[in-house]
Amino acid sequence: MNIKISTLAFTLLLLVGTTGCMRDFLDRSPYGSVDDGTFFTQKEHANLTAIGGYSTLLHFNNHWADAQLELGMTDDFSPNGFDDATPFYGATFNPANGDIVNGMWSRGFSAIAELSKSIQGIEKMDGSIIKDEEKAMYISELKFIRAFWYFRLLRFYGDLPLRASAVQDPTKEDQVMMPLTPKEKLISDLIVPDLIQASQNLPDRWPDESYNRATKGAALATLMEVYVYSKEYDKAIEAGKKVESLGYTLLDDPNNVLRVDYEGNSELIFSVGHGAAAETYREYYYGTVEEVKDKGRIMRGDSYSGNYFYPSQDLINAYEMIDGTKPGASSLYNPTESWKYRDPRFDATFYTPMDELTTDKGATLMWTKEMLDNHETGYDIQKRGVYYGESTWHKRKDFVLIRLPRVYLLMAEAYALKSAPDYSAASRYIEKVRSRARAFALAHPDKYIPAGLSEDQVLPPHKITSREEALAALDYENRVEFFTEDCYRYYDLKRWGTLQTKWPKVGNFVWSDKFFDLPYPSSETDINKNIKQSW
Repeated sequence: MNIKISTLAFTLLLLVGTTGCMRDFLDRSPYGSVDDGTFFTQKEHANLTAIGGYSTLLHFNNHWADAQLELGMTDDFSPNGFDDATPFYGATFNPANGDIVNGMWSRGFSAIAELSKSIQGIEKMDGSIIKDEEKAMYISELKFIRAFWYFRLLRFYGDLPLRASAVQDPTKEDQVMMPLTPKEKLISDLIVPDLIQASQNLPDRWPDESYNRATKGAALATLMEVYVYSKEYDKAIEAGKKVESLGYTLLDDPNNVLRVDYEGNSELIFSVGHGAAAETYREYYYGTVEEVKDKGRIMRGDSYSGNYFYPSQDLINAYEMIDGTKPGASSLYNPTESWKYRDPRFDATFYTPMDELTTDKGATLMWTKEMLDNHETGYDIQKRGVYYGESTWHKRKDFVLIRLPRVYLLMAEAYALKSAPDYSAASRYIEKVRSRARAFALAHPDKYIPAGLSEDQVLPPHKITSREEALAALDYENRVEFFTEDCYRYYDLKRWGTLQTKWPKVGNFVWSDKFFDLPYPSSETDINKNIKQSW
């Protein structure tokens, strides 16, 4: 059963309760309800319920705020371009009606309620219906998704209400108007136990048609990131080694990691599937001009508003030259051909004259500056936004959430930041990511390497002998490897304590500590007397 049908399955499974004397509260924060009398009576119901849980991941936020969150409050994007992203650029979050603030909270806690109800339903199924092993597996799937949501929410809001079980009586204040729980307790009491249970009960692999379902690797990789977040570095290393043992391998070509035709590839650990007919606000506002005269369309993902996300000049300048130096400090850099002799991930991220494109009409052509949409910094983003040759123009690309390079770089961070740092081990794991780009450049010297540059001068390894050097290397590799993938850079800068030095470069405002976490929605604080506004 293909996980991409999860929207339909979940629609069939769930009813949202919005009745009682607290109708206003429930309308704002719905609680999932599955009819226990007619469901959870056959083994397949557990499977369908687990599949349904993934539909909560189809929308991380409201409307355009899905894309706004990916800006990550960092210096990766230009403040020009996508108009609806201005709350990030100007730090003008509106707790009363902003999609960014309200959307993730509403979707997150609706998901948590639905998942907890589903877990409770499967837990009630006895041995005459389903074997204990299968039961534990499906419960673990749902607990993985719940832990994923909680970890996502706390990285944006900080302390949160802890809801480890389904609401039994939504008319009772003590069950719905819960106080804030410190994020450290959320991690120790719910997130880590749920992820450990998932790592013990989920399979190493699902059948190919269900590659989007959570696996042991997804649970362990998420557990590893939680441990890095909470500075439990030895535990993070232990979890990371278990992920490594599961057989994931890097693709050779960094251009292919996010292509539609490489979904389910060997370095993918977890992704959210969007079927061809699945409607979603997650449009991909990356790309170059939509159409080249009569040759057809060359961008995937529509933009009826005509706005696109543009990379910042800071990001463009961050990509190293092929000799490992910055553009302004390299003799290889030519400002009129600034795309030449760069880290191959530059070409994988932006359109350059090296790109051969195939339109939806089957025409093959080389990209030229005449196709450029972003004249501010001279580069359009192709990573994740485009699949060459896809005739179904509106097909959604899976949303990739965990890849093997993320595990390697988190391992490097854990080794570098532990109480007795091991910079040699940190270097080895950073090299696992960087060496892919180097090998690809060496395999295509005509595209990336100028005459006279020796092999050992091509993207030389980072020098790491201190915490500062380790963080600088991690900042670079994470930034160029995961640009356009979820909110990784925001998570990293926030965890390292450097967000305030990076984010103000995007907009013209003075940093305030209140920007570190999002405010709680006023729809929550107005009704729930146990939660006080953080702003």
